Amino acid sequence: MNPHRTMPAAVETYFTSANKSRLEAFTSAFDKDALILDNHREIKGMEAIKSWCEAEILGPNVTFEIVDTDDTNNIVVVTAKVDGDFDKSNLPDPLLLKHQFLVNNNKIKELIITLP
Repeated sequence: MNPHRTMPAAVETYFTSANKSRLEAFTSAFDKDALILDNHREIKGMEAIKSWCEAEILGPNVTFEIVDTDDTNNIVVVTAKVDGDFDKSNLPDPLLLKHQFLVNNNKIKELIITLP
């Protein structure tokens, strides 16, 4: 497990574009029919993903610091330290979130975000 191991380009784009608040680059990492499961909420399709990104990542200036990566059988698991302008009460410090990506044809097909 190595935080600096090479990740698929789409996963790299997800984190770098989020950290730089670049919506178009962020959405370009996803397949048009991609599915995100974020804290038991289902976000499906490009318009929903764009709205989710604006509300949940860009609006509160969320940043990710990659702590760990693991890549097995087309599943890329990235644990990232998350910060931003959101209510942190009742959240662990540091806040670590596990991002489990399914990548196909250089696009994110599915993303599941959970606590590790």
